[in-house]
Amino acid sequence: MAEEAKRPVRILMLEDSPLDAELAVARLEKADLAPEVTLAANRAQFEQALQARPYDLILADYALPDFDGMAALALTREKLGDIPLIFISGRLGEEVAIDTLQRGATDYVLKHRLERLVPAVLRALKESEEHTTRVQAEAMFRQSELRFRQVIDAVPQMIWIAAPDCKLSYSNQAWKDLVPDGTTHWPDRKIFHPEDYGACMDAWAAALERNEPFTIEVRLLRRTDRTWRWHLFKLTPIAASGDGGEFDETEGNWLGTATDLQDQKLNEEALRTAEKLSVTGRMAAAIAHEINNPLESLTNLLFLIRLESEGNEGALQFLDMTENELERISSITKQTLQFYRDPSMPVEVDARQILDEVLRLFATRLAAKRIETTLHVEPGIAFEAIKGEIRQVLINLVNNAIDAVGACGRIDVEARPIQHESKPGLEMLVHDNGSGIAPEQAENYSPPSSAPKAPSVPVSASGSPRESSKNTAAPSTSPAATTAPIAPPPASNSLSKPTQVCANPRTQPVDKANQEWKHYKKGSS
Repeated sequence: MAEEAKRPVRILMLEDSPLDAELAVARLEKADLAPEVTLAANRAQFEQALQARPYDLILADYALPDFDGMAALALTREKLGDIPLIFISGRLGEEVAIDTLQRGATDYVLKHRLERLVPAVLRALKESEEHTTRVQAEAMFRQSELRFRQVIDAVPQMIWIAAPDCKLSYSNQAWKDLVPDGTTHWPDRKIFHPEDYGACMDAWAAALERNEPFTIEVRLLRRTDRTWRWHLFKLTPIAASGDGGEFDETEGNWLGTATDLQDQKLNEEALRTAEKLSVTGRMAAAIAHEINNPLESLTNLLFLIRLESEGNEGALQFLDMTENELERISSITKQTLQFYRDPSMPVEVDARQILDEVLRLFATRLAAKRIETTLHVEPGIAFEAIKGEIRQVLINLVNNAIDAVGACGRIDVEARPIQHESKPGLEMLVHDNGSGIAPEQAENYSPPSSAPKAPSVPVSASGSPRESSKNTAAPSTSPAATTAPIAPPPASNSLSKPTQVCANPRTQPVDKANQEWKHYKKGSS
């Protein structure tokens, strides 16, 4: 007890006899305990001393004129909790001594047997230290367990522990968020896809028989939106804590995890699609390049034929029509090459230029259906986007609009500046007076990867197709019209000045592209 003797022991002593107090302190000093004693002779001094400082031990006389030991014990437990308290009394019956111990006293010592004081004090201090250590350890364990549960609940993977009969003994928050309330066993038919349940159960039976982990991909039903999502399912047996590490068939001996693979599978599918499109784009670019060579020869031949046809008005008219068609074919091949050569990073795109390019691609179809078209874009309006992707979006919108309107219909294309959350923005609109969108189709309006092919249903997009849902509004529709908006991010300097936009773009004069379509209509008539 050498280390204990070196540390001062803070003692509160309740004793009205100075001589008895001196004898007790002398015993403690002789044992090299280095006591720091605060003496209280009555109730008032005792209560004041309890609040003055912390103590390691309380020594109390059992009987005082205005105070008794039981009251002192109750007051000590109220103020200081489990601090050890030893009664020192001149005489204490056996029944009273047992009563004091039952009520929480640590020990008792008779004044005529003070040789027991030092061992009682040492034992009380040791028990108090062990109790404090145990309480701190339990508090740390509870804190650690709470922190562990918080970490496990924050993990996006589903985690659970189950017995060999599949009964759950623990599950984290991700599991509770996915499965229905009241699920008591992990292989519940209600959460497994019918096509995957049997294979999962076969794998589980084999793993249980061999006492080995198993992994399988299954589809689980997410209760929040009732959709099937692919998960990587894995169950691992938990070894017993014995020295041999034997498998203990008790509750909670299988650890299960399920990792959501749905987004990963969608991304992989998108990557495969992108690779296919890339190959197709390279092939289309090669074909377009090869088409350009005979087009140049045809152009030269038409020039020679025109020289030989001077004075023949009918032949010259047909030559004009042929040259227009060749020019359109050349424009299409150039556009095809441009699709492949466009950069894959966002660049500044001139709104009027790209809309004009898109409308030119549909000149023949528009002329064949006698569709009147207007394009309204104020000069200088630009936005930032991946050019090839935004061009494809506009092509889809215009193509759907052409499919939706009948003969002699109308399509208006507009680009205009807007304010979004007090910041300048840009909006492109494709109006048509076609058949409109059925309500159930409008509700299913979605990004390019899942947009339905239906009359007047646009394929949405923005600067990047992956962000389309954030920058593209749903189409507005009526029984005889559809408006498809796109809101890509504007270029940094394109909207620095106020731009006047006519409220009704249909009143504007037709642009160069529309003039060309009217030329086609005149020629075809």
